Amino acid sequence: MKNFLRNNTPGWMKIVSKKALYRVYRLTEAFYRLPVDKYDFQTTELIRQHLKKDSNCIDIGANQGHILMEIVAAAPKGKHFAFEPIPDLYTSLKKRFSKNTTVYNYALSSAKGSTTFNYYPGRPAVSGFRERNNHVGQVPTLLSVQVEKLDDLIPGDVTIDLIKIDVEGAEFEVLKGAKKVLIKNKPLVLFECGLGGADVYGTTPAQLFDLFDECGLAVSTIEYFNAGKKPFSKEEFNGQFYKNYNFFFIAYNPANY
Repeated sequence: MKNFLRNNTPGWMKIVSKKALYRVYRLTEAFYRLPVDKYDFQTTELIRQHLKKDSNCIDIGANQGHILMEIVAAAPKGKHFAFEPIPDLYTSLKKRFSKNTTVYNYALSSAKGSTTFNYYPGRPAVSGFRERNNHVGQVPTLLSVQVEKLDDLIPGDVTIDLIKIDVEGAEFEVLKGAKKVLIKNKPLVLFECGLGGADVYGTTPAQLFDLFDECGLAVSTIEYFNAGKKPFSKEEFNGQFYKNYNFFFIAYNPANY
Protein backbone atom coordinates (compact mmCIF):
# COMPACT_ATOMS: atom_id res chain seq x y z
CA MET A 1 0.00 0.00 0.00
CA LYS A 2 2.85 2.39 0.87
CA ASN A 3 4.52 1.82 -2.51
CA PHE A 4 1.17 2.14 -4.31
CA LEU A 5 0.48 5.52 -2.72
CA ARG A 6 4.02 6.71 -3.41
CA ASN A 7 3.84 5.72 -7.07
CA ASN A 8 0.32 7.01 -7.72
CA THR A 9 0.25 10.28 -5.78
CA PRO A 10 0.47 13.36 -8.06
CA GLY A 11 3.59 15.47 -7.64
CA TRP A 12 1.69 18.56 -6.54
CA MET A 13 0.05 16.59 -3.73
CA LYS A 14 3.43 15.37 -2.48
CA ILE A 15 4.64 18.97 -2.29
CA VAL A 16 1.50 20.09 -0.45
CA SER A 17 1.82 17.15 1.95
CA LYS A 18 5.44 17.99 2.75
CA LYS A 19 4.54 21.62 3.37
CA ALA A 20 1.64 20.60 5.59
CA LEU A 21 3.81 18.23 7.60
CA TYR A 22 6.45 20.91 8.02
CA ARG A 23 3.86 23.37 9.28
CA VAL A 24 2.54 20.80 11.75
CA TYR A 25 6.09 20.18 12.96
CA ARG A 26 6.78 23.89 13.42
CA LEU A 27 3.50 24.42 15.28
CA THR A 28 4.22 21.41 17.48
CA GLU A 29 7.74 22.63 18.18
CA ALA A 30 6.46 26.10 19.07
CA PHE A 31 3.77 24.72 21.35
CA TYR A 32 5.83 22.14 23.20
CA ARG A 33 9.14 24.04 22.96
CA LEU A 34 10.97 20.96 21.69
CA PRO A 35 14.72 21.15 20.99
CA VAL A 36 15.38 22.15 17.39
CA ASP A 37 19.14 22.16 16.83
CA LYS A 38 21.65 19.35 16.84
CA TYR A 39 23.19 20.34 20.18
CA ASP A 40 19.81 20.24 21.91
CA PHE A 41 19.12 16.81 20.42
CA GLN A 42 22.57 15.56 21.45
CA THR A 43 22.08 16.90 24.97
CA THR A 44 18.67 15.27 25.28
CA GLU A 45 19.96 11.92 24.07
CA LEU A 46 22.98 12.05 26.39
CA ILE A 47 20.75 12.80 29.37
CA ARG A 48 18.47 9.89 28.53
CA GLN A 49 21.38 7.49 28.02
CA HIS A 50 23.65 8.38 30.94
CA LEU A 51 21.47 9.52 33.83
CA LYS A 52 20.17 7.02 36.35
CA LYS A 53 16.85 7.35 38.15
CA ASP A 54 18.59 8.81 41.20
CA SER A 55 21.23 10.96 39.46
CA ASN A 56 21.67 14.49 40.82
CA CYS A 57 22.05 17.33 38.33
CA ILE A 58 22.61 21.07 38.02
CA ASP A 59 21.15 23.29 35.29
CA ILE A 60 22.87 26.68 35.11
CA GLY A 61 21.02 29.08 32.85
CA ALA A 62 17.84 27.01 32.94
CA ASN A 63 15.91 29.55 30.84
CA GLN A 64 12.48 28.08 30.03
CA GLY A 65 13.35 24.66 31.41
CA HIS A 66 13.68 22.60 28.23
CA ILE A 67 16.76 20.71 29.40
CA LEU A 68 15.67 20.70 33.05
CA MET A 69 12.49 18.92 31.98
CA GLU A 70 14.61 16.17 30.38
CA ILE A 71 16.78 15.92 33.48
CA VAL A 72 13.82 15.52 35.83
CA ALA A 73 12.21 12.95 33.52
CA ALA A 74 15.39 10.87 33.30
CA ALA A 75 16.26 11.16 37.01
CA PRO A 76 12.94 11.46 38.89
CA LYS A 77 14.47 10.30 42.18
CA GLY A 78 17.46 12.64 42.06
CA LYS A 79 18.05 16.03 43.66
CA HIS A 80 18.35 18.80 41.11
CA PHE A 81 19.44 22.43 41.26
CA ALA A 82 18.49 25.06 38.68
CA PHE A 83 19.71 28.64 38.33
CA GLU A 84 17.93 31.37 36.40
CA PRO A 85 18.44 35.10 37.13
CA ILE A 86 15.60 36.44 34.94
CA PRO A 87 12.64 36.97 37.33
CA ASP A 88 9.80 35.90 35.03
CA LEU A 89 11.59 32.74 33.94
CA TYR A 90 12.55 31.95 37.54
CA THR A 91 8.93 32.27 38.67
CA SER A 92 7.77 29.94 35.92
CA LEU A 93 10.46 27.37 36.73
CA LYS A 94 9.63 27.55 40.43
CA LYS A 95 6.00 26.66 39.70
CA ARG A 96 6.76 23.89 37.22
CA PHE A 97 9.62 22.16 39.02
CA SER A 98 8.68 22.21 42.69
CA LYS A 99 9.27 18.48 43.28
CA ASN A 100 12.89 17.38 43.99
CA THR A 101 14.26 20.50 42.24
CA THR A 102 15.58 23.61 43.98
CA VAL A 103 15.33 26.67 41.74
CA TYR A 104 17.46 29.73 42.52
CA ASN A 105 16.92 33.26 41.24
CA TYR A 106 20.70 33.80 41.08
CA ALA A 107 23.34 34.31 38.45
CA LEU A 108 26.51 32.30 39.07
CA SER A 109 30.09 33.47 38.76
CA SER A 110 33.50 33.28 40.45
CA ALA A 111 32.63 35.75 43.22
CA LYS A 112 29.55 36.72 45.24
CA GLY A 113 27.86 40.08 44.94
CA SER A 114 25.40 41.83 42.66
CA THR A 115 25.73 43.07 39.11
CA THR A 116 23.88 44.40 36.09
CA PHE A 117 22.36 41.79 33.80
CA ASN A 118 21.47 42.49 30.15
CA TYR A 119 18.03 41.03 29.54
CA TYR A 120 16.61 40.76 26.01
CA PRO A 121 12.83 40.21 26.46
CA GLY A 122 12.35 39.01 22.90
CA ARG A 123 15.32 36.63 23.08
CA PRO A 124 15.89 35.76 26.73
CA ALA A 125 18.24 32.90 25.83
CA VAL A 126 20.95 35.38 24.76
CA SER A 127 20.72 37.49 27.93
CA GLY A 128 23.80 37.78 30.11
CA PHE A 129 26.29 39.91 32.04
CA ARG A 130 27.68 41.48 28.87
CA GLU A 131 25.74 43.21 26.12
CA ARG A 132 25.77 41.09 22.99
CA ASN A 133 27.58 42.33 19.90
CA ASN A 134 26.15 39.80 17.45
CA HIS A 135 23.14 41.66 16.06
CA VAL A 136 20.53 40.61 18.59
CA GLY A 137 18.50 43.50 17.23
CA GLN A 138 17.21 44.68 20.60
CA VAL A 139 18.15 47.12 23.30
CA PRO A 140 18.60 45.16 26.54
CA THR A 141 16.64 45.81 29.70
CA LEU A 142 19.10 46.20 32.57
CA LEU A 143 18.36 44.08 35.64
CA SER A 144 20.12 44.04 38.99
CA VAL A 145 20.81 40.41 39.86
CA GLN A 146 22.29 38.58 42.82
CA VAL A 147 25.48 36.65 42.02
CA GLU A 148 26.61 33.54 43.90
CA LYS A 149 29.28 30.84 43.63
CA LEU A 150 28.13 27.31 42.93
CA ASP A 151 30.60 25.96 45.49
CA ASP A 152 28.74 27.84 48.23
CA LEU A 153 25.32 26.44 47.35
CA ILE A 154 25.63 22.71 46.71
CA PRO A 155 25.45 20.57 49.89
CA GLY A 156 28.61 18.58 50.50
CA ASP A 157 26.68 15.35 51.01
CA VAL A 158 25.09 15.48 47.53
CA THR A 159 26.96 13.78 44.70
CA ILE A 160 26.57 15.66 41.42
CA ASP A 161 26.42 13.55 38.25
CA LEU A 162 25.79 16.14 35.53
CA ILE A 163 26.06 19.90 35.10
CA LYS A 164 24.68 21.78 32.11
CA ILE A 165 25.89 25.37 31.65
CA ASP A 166 24.44 27.81 29.14
CA VAL A 167 25.32 31.35 30.19
CA GLU A 168 26.16 32.99 26.86
CA GLY A 169 29.92 33.25 27.23
CA ALA A 170 30.34 33.50 31.01
CA GLU A 171 31.03 29.77 31.41
CA PHE A 172 34.63 30.25 32.57
CA GLU A 173 33.60 32.55 35.43
CA VAL A 174 30.89 30.12 36.50
CA LEU A 175 33.33 27.20 36.45
CA LYS A 176 35.93 29.09 38.49
CA GLY A 177 33.29 29.36 41.20
CA ALA A 178 32.52 25.64 40.92
CA LYS A 179 35.97 24.02 41.18
CA LYS A 180 35.25 22.30 44.49
CA VAL A 181 32.14 20.69 43.01
CA LEU A 182 34.06 19.66 39.89
CA ILE A 183 37.03 18.18 41.75
CA LYS A 184 34.89 16.32 44.30
CA ASN A 185 32.33 14.88 41.88
CA LYS A 186 33.97 14.88 38.44
CA PRO A 187 30.53 15.07 36.78
CA LEU A 188 29.64 15.22 33.13
CA VAL A 189 29.70 18.92 32.22
CA LEU A 190 27.85 20.19 29.15
CA PHE A 191 29.03 23.67 28.22
CA GLU A 192 29.34 26.21 25.42
CA CYS A 193 32.57 27.76 24.20
CA GLY A 194 32.42 29.69 20.96
CA LEU A 195 33.27 32.90 19.16
CA GLY A 196 30.71 35.60 19.88
CA GLY A 197 30.25 34.26 23.40
CA ALA A 198 33.38 33.35 25.35
CA ASP A 199 35.51 35.98 23.62
CA VAL A 200 33.05 38.71 24.69
CA TYR A 201 34.24 37.93 28.23
CA GLY A 202 37.89 37.72 27.20
CA THR A 203 37.91 33.96 27.73
CA THR A 204 40.13 31.70 25.64
CA PRO A 205 39.55 27.99 25.06
CA ALA A 206 42.95 27.32 26.64
CA GLN A 207 41.70 28.78 29.93
CA LEU A 208 38.70 26.48 29.96
CA PHE A 209 40.82 23.49 28.97
CA ASP A 210 43.30 24.15 31.77
CA LEU A 211 40.55 24.56 34.36
CA PHE A 212 38.97 21.24 33.42
CA ASP A 213 42.39 19.59 33.36
CA GLU A 214 43.07 20.83 36.90
CA CYS A 215 39.80 19.21 37.96
CA GLY A 216 40.66 15.87 36.34
CA LEU A 217 38.28 16.28 33.41
CA ALA A 218 38.88 15.81 29.68
CA VAL A 219 37.12 17.77 26.90
CA SER A 220 35.40 16.55 23.75
CA THR A 221 32.23 16.95 21.71
CA ILE A 222 29.20 14.85 22.57
CA GLU A 223 29.50 13.19 19.16
CA TYR A 224 33.10 12.11 19.79
CA PHE A 225 32.30 11.15 23.38
CA ASN A 226 29.46 8.88 22.26
CA ALA A 227 31.70 7.32 19.61
CA GLY A 228 34.37 6.49 22.18
CA LYS A 229 36.98 8.70 20.53
CA LYS A 230 39.86 10.09 22.55
CA PRO A 231 39.38 13.54 24.12
CA PHE A 232 40.82 16.70 22.60
CA SER A 233 44.30 17.95 23.27
CA LYS A 234 44.56 21.64 24.12
CA GLU A 235 45.61 22.38 20.54
CA GLU A 236 42.64 20.46 19.13
CA PHE A 237 40.23 22.27 21.45
CA ASN A 238 41.73 25.60 20.36
CA GLY A 239 41.12 24.59 16.75
CA GLN A 240 37.48 23.75 17.46
CA PHE A 241 37.04 27.26 18.86
CA TYR A 242 38.98 29.44 16.44
CA LYS A 243 37.87 27.57 13.31
CA ASN A 244 34.24 27.54 14.46
CA TYR A 245 33.94 23.76 14.12
CA ASN A 246 31.80 23.42 17.25
CA PHE A 247 30.69 25.57 20.16
CA PHE A 248 29.07 22.96 22.41
CA PHE A 249 31.24 20.50 24.34
CA ILE A 250 31.35 17.94 27.11
CA ALA A 251 33.88 17.59 29.92
CA TYR A 252 34.13 14.22 31.63
CA ASN A 253 36.27 11.99 33.82
CA PRO A 254 38.28 9.89 31.32
CA ALA A 255 38.79 7.20 33.96
CA ASN A 256 35.07 6.42 33.83
CA TYR A 257 34.63 6.17 30.06
